[in-house]
Amino acid sequence: MGEEGALAMSVAPESGRNRIMIYGPKSDGTYIIEFRMADGESLAISVPAGETRVLKHFQARMPYGLVVPDVS
Repeated sequence: MGEEGALAMSVAPESGRNRIMIYGPKSDGTYIIEFRMADGESLAISVPAGETRVLKHFQARMPYGLVVPDVS
């Protein structure tokens, strides 16, 4: 992700845990949301620049991502 804004996300939760990360903004203003399961499988979603207000709000409050506990 080496784009502008990615520095704040450089300290991610350790691997082997379920997590949600917000990367960005990229140079074009878009953000990437990554959902990663503990086994390494992931899904990334690109959010257009005009739709990022909510992401900016949450990124400011969880700069290192969000670890999601396994409740099963």
